[in-house]
This record gives sequence, structure tokens and C-alpha cells, in this order.
Amino acid sequence: MSHPRAVTIPVQLHRRNERRAEERFVAAMPVQVDGAGATTQDLSSSGLSFVSDRPYELGTRVDVVIEYLLDGHNYPLECTAEVVRVESLAEGWRIGAKLAAQSQQGDVSLPAASA
Repeated sequence: MSHPRAVTIPVQLHRRNERRAEERFVAAMPVQVDGAGATTQDLSSSGLSFVSDRPYELGTRVDVVIEYLLDGHNYPLECTAEVVRVESLAEGWRIGAKLAAQSQQGDVSLPAASA
């Protein structure tokens, strides 16, 4: 008895017409950029945007420390980013930056839960 051959139909997948591949999360968190205070507007696994009181030149590499607070403990996330967008705002500048390839990921040790 012969079995019918499976038929494969190619389906064209479409990506949203957007430059960003990773999902962004709206988050207002304190951040240090080259030692100066700023506030994030959104974050993704490949970049972030933040509001600063000064503009940055496109292509500038900046050291970023995001002050992540969990259960009352501060876990600073340190990375290097490259400025890819600068927009003027009434309250300062919105800076878009992509994380640099050499940014290091590390394990975060959480305090033991008390019984």
C-alpha cells in the first residue's frame, strides 16, 4: 500500500516594519552614563534609551550603569553602549544606544530567602 507524499507549502513570514528586532520594555530607572545621572525610558536585550541633560555625538561609546533594585538590594548592571540616536526634548535629550558586543554578562547572586 502506497502512502501519499507529504506536501510542503512555503509560507512567507513577515516581520513588522520596524528596525528593532528585540522587544522593548518601558522602564524609568536611574542610570549613570559616563558618571552623569540620567533616567531610562525603555530597555531591550540589545539597547536602551534614556533622557539626559546633554546631547551625545552619534557613534560615541558610553559606559552605562543601570541601578537595578530588587527586594531592597541594588544590583548595578554595567555595560558599554554606542549612541545611535539623539532627539531634542523639552526636558533634555532622548538618547538611543545599542549595547556593545563586548559588554559582559555576569551572574547575579540573590540573598538567601529568610525562613
